[in-house]
Amino acid sequence: MVSISIAFHGLETLNLSGRVGDRIIRVILYSSSMGKRKRKNHNPPFPWMVEKENLFIAPTDNEIVTDAGWEKISFEEARKLFSPETFQEWYELFLENTDISEILSESNVDIDLDDESAIDNFLLRSNWAPKQVNLVVAKAIYKNHAWVRGLLISTPDVEEPYFQSYEMEAIRLGVQLRKYIFEDIPVINDCKNAVRYLHARYALIGWQPRNCVTAAHNLKISQATKVYNELLWDEDWVGEEDEIY
Repeated sequence: MVSISIAFHGLETLNLSGRVGDRIIRVILYSSSMGKRKRKNHNPPFPWMVEKENLFIAPTDNEIVTDAGWEKISFEEARKLFSPETFQEWYELFLENTDISEILSESNVDIDLDDESAIDNFLLRSNWAPKQVNLVVAKAIYKNHAWVRGLLISTPDVEEPYFQSYEMEAIRLGVQLRKYIFEDIPVINDCKNAVRYLHARYALIGWQPRNCVTAAHNLKISQATKVYNELLWDEDWVGEEDEIY
């Protein structure tokens, strides 16, 4: 528990831009470093010291529910959600973590797997891409408002251990929705640690069990009333990074 807290505490205090990088740590920072905020002077001073009883907010039927998850979408649709630079960085990381033999087999190409130059030339000429990808999304729902934000395209074996940071981004999406509707209501998430790390930063955020956030969990991009791509999120959120909500 302590090692996890220290790792995320370190990420929270770094003031880095949110871009998916060519290594695992840059993937983590893409979602966890966005929205750097000043902390309120609350006690306890460290998030891992917040008791779980203090994280719970009883259901009221008048709250914003949030969740993070995956959704399988077409490669081209996913591409529209990110800048060309971010997308290229993801693509390179994706290839590093993909079995090249499967790509060659799918493309009916016979290339020696030890011939890296030939493989690189093939990938460059063919512009190979998967037909579908798993998109990591943050979701927030309140009444007739259903917001989704694309966080990053899933890369094999990379983001699963750090999913807490994506739940934190779902909470931030809920905070943004609360600002938009101008209501003083709770923002709820089902990840205790995500709530714990943002507890002193934002007012009225709390934890409830998974069955309480089912609406957000089941939300699909096609059902959303607003979809944030990378550019739109930067415009709406990052410009207010010193404010507290």
